[in-house]
Amino acid sequence: MVGIIIGVAAVIIVVSIGEGVKQQVSTQTANFANNVLSVRASVNRNAPGVSSLIASNARSLSSGDIETVRGTTGVELTVPVGSAVGAVQADHSINDPLIVTTTADFIKVVKHPIEYGGFFDSEPDSRTAVLGASIAQKLFEDNVPLGQSFTFRGEKFMVAGVFKRFASPPLSAGSDYNEAVFIPYTTARTLLGTDPATYQILAKMSAGSSVDTVTKALETRLVAAHGDTHDISVESAKSNSDSSNETLRLLTMMTFGVAVIAFLVGGVGIMNVMLVSVTERTQEVGLRKAIGATNQQILRQFVAEALVLSVIGAVIGVVVALISIGLMRLYTTLQPVPVWSVVVLVPLAAIASGVLFGTFPAAKAAAKDPIEALRHQ
Repeated sequence: MVGIIIGVAAVIIVVSIGEGVKQQVSTQTANFANNVLSVRASVNRNAPGVSSLIASNARSLSSGDIETVRGTTGVELTVPVGSAVGAVQADHSINDPLIVTTTADFIKVVKHPIEYGGFFDSEPDSRTAVLGASIAQKLFEDNVPLGQSFTFRGEKFMVAGVFKRFASPPLSAGSDYNEAVFIPYTTARTLLGTDPATYQILAKMSAGSSVDTVTKALETRLVAAHGDTHDISVESAKSNSDSSNETLRLLTMMTFGVAVIAFLVGGVGIMNVMLVSVTERTQEVGLRKAIGATNQQILRQFVAEALVLSVIGAVIGVVVALISIGLMRLYTTLQPVPVWSVVVLVPLAAIASGVLFGTFPAAKAAAKDPIEALRHQ
């Protein structure tokens, strides 16, 4: 029964987590899936003559790349997304935080909700910042640190807003924005004395523009600007979302595989218990058959016992899964979404495996000779 419980609960929980993540990611990308492109550097590290230094430097895009994207037909907004290094001090200190440098148009492109306050404005060298949900809790004692300040590279910044928790980085930028401090691009340039390292450029297309047309135009212009070197990738949010969904689908399939093993283990456990039960109740079986019980009646009795074990295990597994999902939604950042078809089908599969494995011991009990069974000590 424990094998059945674990198998049912594990499948329902993991599938629900996967569905919750998928819905969060889909909701996050829905606002810009059709009209935002991501430009990033890409270098084939295995290509002849490409050293690790070249590959490392190629991760950063230049200010010229930003202007090239901005000047491409069909691009309405161009938003550089860069990084800077330095410790941040507030109520608590973080020595190596994720500092994201961007412009005020970032919020117009990403359209991710700000839970408290607002995004920083476009004023040059503004000393305002926006925090990710996780780093806001780590830096400040206050749950909502609006108007409070922190120090970065000897300059004080005021917290203008706190983002609602990100389910995933927008357009697969590869960074956890919940742990990020967002500061203005021009301010970072002043503090650093040079342009921040830009690892991504977000390009919002104008209304009526074709994704394929603008993508091709961007690739052509950037390749030409890089001396006909194909070291730039241009991707849409939809392609990244599809890739994430495919990964989740493969993980879900793996979970089903693990569940099948758990069901087999649970079924073997039920079979072993039933075999022991048949051996211990040999006299009971012999007595019942001696007073007229048929093989079919004995078979039904033991199959019914296997069914009861499987049903109880499956029901407990569903209850455990639903309680676990509720607790995760209340006390963690995960938002699992129960898939009701799975909630129904998985227990049925578990019950079927339990009954299947319980049939062999039942058949063994039904085949016993009553005289030999009564003689058994």
